[in-house]
Amino acid sequence: MVARDYRNRIIEQGAFVQYVGTKTRGIVDKISTKNSETWIRINSTGLFYRSDYLVLLDPEEQPIKKSKTITIKDKIIHSKNYRKIAPTEISDHTDGPGYGGG
Repeated sequence: MVARDYRNRIIEQGAFVQYVGTKTRGIVDKISTKNSETWIRINSTGLFYRSDYLVLLDPEEQPIKKSKTITIKDKIIHSKNYRKIAPTEISDHTDGPGYGGG
């Protein structure tokens, strides 16, 4: 079972590849063959891609992961989709339209 990218280069397990359609990059996790087609699983998504839709990349093209420190408060605000709201004041006005119902 020889997997080849769309440039006809051999793809091996552990190689760095990119999916042509969405430009998803990752390392080859698993190679399998089904119905005379070669499928490759990429570690970044866990999905299988047909080998002829992948491009073999050089290891130098692999992006360097930057560590980004995020506080717990920022994570909670982001997960709850909260936004900062302008301060408001409650009126002590008790008469006029819309007050009291009735």
